[in-house]
Amino acid sequence: MTQLTSSLMLVLLSVSTLGWADSGETCVIITGLGGMPEYEENFEKWGTSIETICRDELKARVHRLDARTQRRTDVLSVFETAAADQNQTVWLFLIGHGTFDGRDYKFNIKGPDLTGNDLVSFFNALGSARIRAVVATSSSGGLIEELSGPNRVVITATKSDRERQPPLFLSFFIEGAGAAEADVNKDGKVSIQEVFAFSEQKLATWYEDRGRIQTEHPILDDSSHQASLAYLSSPPEQAYRSLEARNLAPQRQDLERSIEDLKLRKGDLSSAEYYQQLEKLLVELAALNERIRQLEGEE
Repeated sequence: MTQLTSSLMLVLLSVSTLGWADSGETCVIITGLGGMPEYEENFEKWGTSIETICRDELKARVHRLDARTQRRTDVLSVFETAAADQNQTVWLFLIGHGTFDGRDYKFNIKGPDLTGNDLVSFFNALGSARIRAVVATSSSGGLIEELSGPNRVVITATKSDRERQPPLFLSFFIEGAGAAEADVNKDGKVSIQEVFAFSEQKLATWYEDRGRIQTEHPILDDSSHQASLAYLSSPPEQAYRSLEARNLAPQRQDLERSIEDLKLRKGDLSSAEYYQQLEKLLVELAALNERIRQLEGEE
């Protein structure tokens, strides 16, 4: 088997098309290296949630890559495939760790990193397609100027390349995609603009409530004013049957996010502190989940 054939098979195995209907939309989701297993657990969890949104809500053709094991050549091959789809709308989600060396943005993957220039080339290859990009990495704000353009909505987790801490932004973005609260105009659909506004406010409140300096400030670039018409999901009005379970849902969301946040801060804590805090949160979450199951009448 040639190296080219092996690479092609790897790319094909990475592409998920389950639930694809001819909606005219394509989603490319790439989860990258995190440097620590705890970071990568978050990235994988968020990537799976985004894939569910793309498949179930957008009815899009989904290309999912795990760039912990796949290389830049594999990513570029998927970019070529996505461009060949010739769909009207292309979504790109980058989930992982980004850096900026003063000249170029880099998304950390196995082997040579994916670069800002690679993303620019991909966007240019898409021609007149509508592009919706969510770059949920550190230092992602450095990409705004490069990626901005007609028919493009670009969201970055940070406002500049100098915000280098692992961002929690995508956790709030995913919550917003499934929250009736995010549907501000009550049209039964949530646009990317509404999800961004929800996420931005929730993120700021998260830091403020904990007395912490906010280390990430997301940006939405929408030069063609399309964000309000780029619909991401149709959230249910009620996810739970019982009123008590609905009242406990925000507490569960808060505990789950606290665990995600703790994983991103592991490097700042001693091993004993980290695992003590993690155990406490996991025990609280398990008890709360059991309570919600009982209220919902589940075994």
